[in-house]
Amino acid sequence: MNKSVDNILEECITKGSRKSFFLFAGAGSGKTHSLVVLLNKIRDKWGQKFKIENRHVAVITYTNAATDEIISRLNYSPLFHVSTIHSFVWNVIQSYQSDIKKYYLRFKEEEKAELEEKINKARKKDGKTYLNNVGKFDKVIKSIAKIETVHKFIYNPNGNNFEYNALSHAEVIKIGAKMIVENKLLQKIIAQQYPFLLIDESQDTKKELVQAFFELERNFGGENFTLGFIGDQKQRIYTDGEERITTIIPKEWETPVKPMNYRCDKRIIKLSNKISESIEQNATQNPRENAEEGFVHLYLIRNNDEMNKFEKEANVVLSMKELTGDDKWSMEGNNVKILTLEHMMAARRLGFEDFFGIMRHVDKYSQTLLQGKVDDMDIFSKLSFPLIDSLKKGDNLNALNLLKSYSPLLMNLPSDKAYETLSKCQEILDGLQKMDLGRVTIKEFLKNIVVTNLFNVPQLLIDALSVSLESLEEQNDEVLYAWCSVMNLPVIQIVKFNNYINGNSMFGTHQGVKGLEFDRVLVIIDEKESNMPLFNYNKLFGVEPLSTTDINNRKEGKETTIERTMRLFYVACTRARHSLAIAVYTDNPEIIKQTVTRNDWFDSDEISIM
Repeated sequence: MNKSVDNILEECITKGSRKSFFLFAGAGSGKTHSLVVLLNKIRDKWGQKFKIENRHVAVITYTNAATDEIISRLNYSPLFHVSTIHSFVWNVIQSYQSDIKKYYLRFKEEEKAELEEKINKARKKDGKTYLNNVGKFDKVIKSIAKIETVHKFIYNPNGNNFEYNALSHAEVIKIGAKMIVENKLLQKIIAQQYPFLLIDESQDTKKELVQAFFELERNFGGENFTLGFIGDQKQRIYTDGEERITTIIPKEWETPVKPMNYRCDKRIIKLSNKISESIEQNATQNPRENAEEGFVHLYLIRNNDEMNKFEKEANVVLSMKELTGDDKWSMEGNNVKILTLEHMMAARRLGFEDFFGIMRHVDKYSQTLLQGKVDDMDIFSKLSFPLIDSLKKGDNLNALNLLKSYSPLLMNLPSDKAYETLSKCQEILDGLQKMDLGRVTIKEFLKNIVVTNLFNVPQLLIDALSVSLESLEEQNDEVLYAWCSVMNLPVIQIVKFNNYINGNSMFGTHQGVKGLEFDRVLVIIDEKESNMPLFNYNKLFGVEPLSTTDINNRKEGKETTIERTMRLFYVACTRARHSLAIAVYTDNPEIIKQTVTRNDWFDSDEISIM
């Protein structure tokens, strides 16, 4: 009798049979469920012992949202240290400040030597390349001088890390991986502190860290330390992951596979199996016994410069409504998830293109803008907009609590002026509620808050209200310049942007929804509108030939653009539970139709040319 995956994993964490493992868990296979079941078994078998010894079980996830979900499923047990990879690595290395400086300087010296070589080669051949490398060289020299003066490095896994002594996200990973690989004592400390180390979404863990963890397991694996990788190579969408992780798994590890897809209906699983059969050996999935048939349909939209794309996509949704008999295929409400290739495509369709187009280029916001963690925007996202929403919903209690906590009007309100102040406050709120956010500019909106003293407005935004763009051209303040640039946009653009990043719209990206699932999904593919050089759907669909680089990479056993794009396509398609529509904008619909029917991805009656 074959053992179940959960039984195999239980043996891997049981005294006397402990063994490291790689769990192959495809889309919709119940990966998180198996992980939580395993963690609960670890708690039952080892929890009391580890509590006495002050040791923990480390669980590394890919996002903060995944971290929060697992922590809640484990009932917030202190036994488990659940974190993102950046948080975990920093937690491991932050006490070794002298080593951090040593490795940081080593990397910079290596970068300096590489640039010197490039400068010498380009000195007489390519003036532009020469000057570019000279500029980079000067920055490295200044960086080395700065590092020498730092006594203590800091890092915030959820911030931009612009402080003088702060490490970037990439630097933490690079330094941490090298420290683990080269320091056996550090490996021993990690193994003792975390006798079980489980890594979720391991296919997208940076390759240098994968190598570091493998080295840790080689030296300390066995009855005292167990390493567990959980992932799916078909869903690797970032280029810095280990390309061939399945080929380097030690033969003594357990490698169980979860072949069942509990999420998707049969037709969607059939499509995903066909897409992925050339990606990975453990590709084929089976539908659950009670799975419905489901729907897939490919819409090939012939490119036309004059077309209204939103109208075309609305027609696709209407067609899916008729095809499936499902009235929830509609552009109203959020019953359909529309996946674009990049955020700007969603911004154009939702109406915050101008605001996002400016803010996405601000270095200070590069890591936090799309996470909704820009402090400068809290006056909108955490105060003004929630207040307006509460007023419109008639939730006066929530509105009052918000004002009592954050508004200078009601904080420390003198009793002898209560009636007068409350009357004034009601007048302000009435005016705020009547505002047409589609017409009122960001400048007008902020001025109203400043004049009425409704909330404390950040000094940056107050400055942006009065400073002209012309006066900033000579200054090196890109943040203030950006805010000055958006002041005349309607404030509704920030409302729409805020809804988008918080998942309160129909739109998401192919990459951003990994791990999520929706009943109805529309995947939009538009090579002309998107700007993603690492992916190319025209090559995947046979419209463009492979480049010389792709051909050479294929000969050398390296991945090509087609493989990367195929994995991204697989991720997008497997988000759908019941019905999936794919809309491709193309100059060559006939070629695409030939390719996908030849690959047995779609039947001819599942393809419409528009």
